[in-house]
Amino acid sequence: MTPFRAFAHAPITATASPAEPGVVLDAAMTDDWLQGRVAFGGIQGALAALAMRAAVGPELPMRALQFTFVSAIQAGPVQAEASVLRQGRAITHAQCRLISAGRVAALAVGLYGAGRQTLAEHDMPAPAGIKPIEALHDAPWLPDRMPGFLKHWQMRWAGGALPFSGQPARPATVWARLREQPLDADAPAWPTDAAGREACRVALADLPASPVLSRLTRPAPGASLTWLLEWLADPREGDPADWTLLQTETRHAAQGYTSQTARLWTAQGRPLGVSHQTTAVFG
Repeated sequence: MTPFRAFAHAPITATASPAEPGVVLDAAMTDDWLQGRVAFGGIQGALAALAMRAAVGPELPMRALQFTFVSAIQAGPVQAEASVLRQGRAITHAQCRLISAGRVAALAVGLYGAGRQTLAEHDMPAPAGIKPIEALHDAPWLPDRMPGFLKHWQMRWAGGALPFSGQPARPATVWARLREQPLDADAPAWPTDAAGREACRVALADLPASPVLSRLTRPAPGASLTWLLEWLADPREGDPADWTLLQTETRHAAQGYTSQTARLWTAQGRPLGVSHQTTAVFG
């Protein structure tokens, strides 16, 4: 039994054990990682990333993560069942099922691949004119008005309209990082191991709300349905204390569904990843 802990205030304080043909990770989803009554999608992705990393091993960087949210995960026990689908010379595919209350709650496929030399290169430059971190203030966490999981993140709003503000939808820009420690705990939070840093980055990529929610004038529930996360750099690299820049745009929204894309850069302007989601809005 190998202990797993992604970061101090995550619910992943669990154990992983070998299972044929992969790994089973037992975890406990805690109330402070809920979004309303269900688990924050990013923490589900972090749990799946940890389980698949245990199955795949440390050699290859994660290149992409595909996720389908099947049913709600509430507070309580969660199992992540991960296995390798295929291991090729350069690319490995892994899968993970999250089990909650005896049923499949989410399905994930991870793509891990070795790098190679190529002339096919193209950059994703960071947007110009973004206010620096030092010129901005932390967004407050308001427990009576915000989902509980937000208290674990430091966020500085750099552009766009706030959710439920009755304003036109436009790209939302925010600096974010995991808090050094949760607001109500003493343990340091920043992960010190590579798998933990990877899981933290996965969770962070799901942080932005859909910008189209700014058109609403009162809070309304929403949910992620599908999620494709493409890594442009190894998510295990870098200091977890560094800030990440996220810029999110709603590409289309109609009939209660949205299509949105978030782009991520390091504080130094290095492209980090691209996140695509289909979400449902009930309002």
